[in-house]
Amino acid sequence: MSAKILSTAAILLSTTLALAIPQTATQSTAPSPASPAATKPAGNTTAAAKSPQPKTQAEYEAFKAASAITDPTKLETSATDFAQKFPDSDLRAFLFQQAMGEYQAAGNVDKALEMARAVLKYDAYNAVALLTAAQILSERTHDSDLDRDDRLTEAANDAHSALLHAGEIAQPPNLTPEQFAVAMAQLRGMGHEVIATVAFKKGDFFTAAKEYNAAAAEEKERTDAVVWLRLAVANDKSNDLPAAMTAIDKAIAASEQGSQIRQLSDQEKSRLTKLTSTNGTPSK
Repeated sequence: MSAKILSTAAILLSTTLALAIPQTATQSTAPSPASPAATKPAGNTTAAAKSPQPKTQAEYEAFKAASAITDPTKLETSATDFAQKFPDSDLRAFLFQQAMGEYQAAGNVDKALEMARAVLKYDAYNAVALLTAAQILSERTHDSDLDRDDRLTEAANDAHSALLHAGEIAQPPNLTPEQFAVAMAQLRGMGHEVIATVAFKKGDFFTAAKEYNAAAAEEKERTDAVVWLRLAVANDKSNDLPAAMTAIDKAIAASEQGSQIRQLSDQEKSRLTKLTSTNGTPSK
């Protein structure tokens, strides 16, 4: 049962950051509403963000030209060229994050992961890039992978770091406060989903259930059916059948008739009904 690997919230925030860059290299260096957190100390979730500024007009013009590109492959090339030409620029992470968002929107998961890691090279506390990498790694790591443990550890560490630094993301200028609040709730929910999925794959079903519940608390009515289904299975494997039954009913309600998730949810519902009947627990 695969979750959606690409978060709408992450894509949205990834593709809007360049809008807050000053229009010239000589404009005010006042804080901007979409600045990354590369210069912030770990754990600082309240300090106001400063917008990275181009140091020269040439740097600004090169950044402006690159950020106008929407084709992800060409944008990646331009971001790489920009980073080489301006090795001290504070704007490098912006371009790679924009490329990450474009690859996400195009459904190219492998390249999105590559770009997320490129962002983190220049902006280690970038919550959007951290969660993008964490989500992709957690969903695309299998028991047969030789580096399974390393990939799952990286995913969990990235997710924890992203949750720690999520408060450093400021509202992009093209989002209303309501839209930004929804995106941030989804982003935090995704962080808990990743931690839950890693725990699930490691057989720690108690932690998985706890974190899937935390994800649902953030995402509320936007909680994906996959999260409810995984929560049901985690509770099932933890022998909490009443909680499993509650979760599976929500999975069924949130899934489309005839979809794979509905079929899996119906199968889990049937299994739980039989278990509760056998154990003498009332079933719904």
